Parts: sequence; structure tokens; C-alpha cells
Amino acid sequence: MIPGPLISWPFLLLVFVLPLLGAAVAIGLLVRAWCFRRQGNGDWRAFFSWTVRLATVFVVLVAAWVGLLLYKTFQFKREFAIESWQRGSRAQFVLERDFQYGEFNVPKGTLVNRRDVFDNGEPQRPLGLRGLEALQFPEPVQLAGLWVDVLETSPGHVRLTADQRISPVYHSDPESGDWVVDPSRPFIDCKAGEVAWFNTPLIDYDIQAEFTTGEPDGAAARFKPSQWQFTHCESDWGPLEIKPVFAEPMPAGATRQVFTREN
Repeated sequence: MIPGPLISWPFLLLVFVLPLLGAAVAIGLLVRAWCFRRQGNGDWRAFFSWTVRLATVFVVLVAAWVGLLLYKTFQFKREFAIESWQRGSRAQFVLERDFQYGEFNVPKGTLVNRRDVFDNGEPQRPLGLRGLEALQFPEPVQLAGLWVDVLETSPGHVRLTADQRISPVYHSDPESGDWVVDPSRPFIDCKAGEVAWFNTPLIDYDIQAEFTTGEPDGAAARFKPSQWQFTHCESDWGPLEIKPVFAEPMPAGATRQVFTREN
């Protein structure tokens, strides 16, 4: 099926043609008034014929319509700026208190990167960690049994803050395709600064139920480091990417978000 036009004729008529026509009529009235006065006519009652009166009413109505369009445009831009700021401030921020996310208690002061596709910038939407992408901790924390300072969730890997012997080691079984313990490597000695990689098993959930509401947040989140399966360490992966705190100035009308009490 061929989609309809993005801009309809009524839209063009009301937004572009009508204001231009009103401006043309207004200019015509001004020119006619200038000519009327230049001819030395002092009786303005003779100027305001029924056609001039109709044209004047038309110009006034068009001016009111243009004023409404300008107001609506300003209102839309203001609301869009607020919604954009709300989304950005909830996507890159520093935790102001501890937050329980699944199995892990994310400490206060952690830099959070997240992307919630269900967040449309609504002022009333509570702040959480749904759609978590990365965490940078204020000091080393123990996560999945390792001391780390940065986490990226997709794919799952962390930056180590100390030399650590990690076990068990998993690999992909070529026969079954499952991740199983690698009998040839009981452990791997990894160095501080290296990146440890994990296979993060999928957790069963109701896709249809979450299609409209999003994945669970807070303590109910599907974030279970105890189930992660260590695979290897890399020393040449490079710095982990984490975006800084969202720093755009808050527009008038926006509100700083707070966590809900149940979180």
C-alpha cells in the first residue's frame, strides 16, 4: 500500500497559504489607505467600504490564527526541550543513594549509563536503572566474585582492579552449543586493568507482558551476576566506554527525578 503524503493540502493551506494570503491582503489595504490619503480624501468613512471591511476582518482573523500557530509552535518546542532534557538526565547520571538492582546493590556515587526505550521524557516517570548499559563505580566493588570498577552489560564484561585468579572457566561446547565448564582450564590468572568477559545466560520472562511495560526494575530486575559464566580476560581490549554525566542546563519547567520508594 502506498503511504499517504507526509504533508496534506489542508495543512499547507492553513499553515502556509492562508498566512501569506493574509499578509498580501494586509499590504493591499495599507497601499490603498496610503493612496486614499495621498489623494487628499479626508473622509475615512468613504474609505471603509464593505469590501475593505471584509478584507480587514479577514486580516484580523488571519493575524489571530498566526498568533495561535506561533504560540503552539513555542509550546511544542518548550515541551520537546523538557522531554529531551528529562530523557538525557535519566540516561547519564550519578546515583545519589544506593539502589538495589536485581541481585546487586549499586552503591551511591556510581556513574550510570542506561537507555530505556519506554522513557518518553514524561516528568512524572520515576528514575530507575531499567535499560542499564554501563556502570562506573566510585571505588572498587565485588561483582560476580571479582573486584571491579567498571561494568558494561552488552556484552557482559568488567574491568578488574586487582590481579585475580578466576574460576571456573566456561567455553561453548561445539556439540551441544551450550556453555559448559572447560575441563582444560580450571582457572585463569588475570591482571589488574584487564577486561573479564562473561556469558550471561538468558532469564525466562514473559515477552508479551513486557512489550508494553518494559522489563522489571529495582530488586525485581533480571540482573543476576551469580549466574554469569566467566570465559576469558583480555588485556588489549582498550578503555571501556562510559558516557559522562548529562550536563545540559535544565530548561524551565523541567524537574529533577527521584527514585520511587519501592525501589
